[in-house]
Amino acid sequence: MNTYKRIKADPARYFAADEVQKAKDYQRPLTVARGISLALNAAFLIVVISTGAADKVADAVGSDAWVVRLIVIVVALTVAGLVIDLPISVWTTFVHERKWEFSTETPKGFVADLFKSLVLGIIIQGVLFMALWWLIRTTDLWWIYGWAVFFAFSVLLAFLLPIVIMPIFNKFTPLEDEQLSARLRGLAGGVGMHVSGVQVMDASKRTRKDNAFFAGLGKSRRVVIFDNLLSQPAAVIASIVAHELGHWRRRHITKGVIMGTITSLTLFVALWFVSTWEVALDWAGVGDIRDPGALPLVLAVFSIVSSVISLLQAWISRAHERQADIDALEITNDREAFAETHRGLSTRNLIDLAPSWWSYIRASHPPPAERLRLAEVWSESAKSTVDR
Repeated sequence: MNTYKRIKADPARYFAADEVQKAKDYQRPLTVARGISLALNAAFLIVVISTGAADKVADAVGSDAWVVRLIVIVVALTVAGLVIDLPISVWTTFVHERKWEFSTETPKGFVADLFKSLVLGIIIQGVLFMALWWLIRTTDLWWIYGWAVFFAFSVLLAFLLPIVIMPIFNKFTPLEDEQLSARLRGLAGGVGMHVSGVQVMDASKRTRKDNAFFAGLGKSRRVVIFDNLLSQPAAVIASIVAHELGHWRRRHITKGVIMGTITSLTLFVALWFVSTWEVALDWAGVGDIRDPGALPLVLAVFSIVSSVISLLQAWISRAHERQADIDALEITNDREAFAETHRGLSTRNLIDLAPSWWSYIRASHPPPAERLRLAEVWSESAKSTVDR
């Protein structure tokens, strides 16, 4: 089966008309909100670049030290981004998600998450951009070394995410159901994967949606289950975990790292080109990329190039999801549980069951109907092999 090729399927074959419409009614306002957020952030960045606002903010601190100026600009842009997105975040969390009975977020928890995200954003971006600007100011090969630094930092962040960052936002406790834990660990062991444990994340303090995933690398790798998911049958939970095992067995993490390497190199090649383009520098009001005031221009380049590359990444991701689905079917040998899993997740979480072509090409996962059709194709192929 060519997993890089779309398996077309009619949603009406697997979902009732009211289920399709309900998902559309839920998703449509979110799509509009994301579009508004994207437009506002783009407009803000254009205004900042064209008015030289970054340098003006840095001038206000009265320091010529590039490190100080850069930190001031990073903080200002991070805070401004939070303020721009705040109305949409509040509407999404306390109006839209509450209307559809998903959000369980409290105002106190919402503010706490905002503060934590702000602090983490400033620290992470501050460290990354200080390293980049030091390279820009010390070597002509800054774009190569900068790419290496960003790549190494992304790998480090992936390692630290489940150990340091995720516990800042959520609590993780060992799964108390020993029978289910043994079953999930057995699935992992059956494909040669070692997991340090099975943990439950308190996702219910923010949402009623459910899911599961693997977190960590090497010895820190573990199965993480949303506490909401524990109300589902064990076979459904096993099918979801088997899908994640499929990603591991197919080495999708490694392939993702390779893809990230190429992507980040493309970003830095584009940035190097812009750094030599006088028209762009003049528009940003800086004479040289060495000026910390060029940071908004750098962010604009990253954003534009990333948006284009994301379409290719989405296509590859959909192929990887199909591969992981096939592995989930092979690992559990339970098509009924697979179908129940994806029908349940789709209808409970109100996933778009009939996405437009634009939504489709940007999606990281195939539509639910296509995943259910894939299971049928796999089952027919397996039966044909047995009959022979």
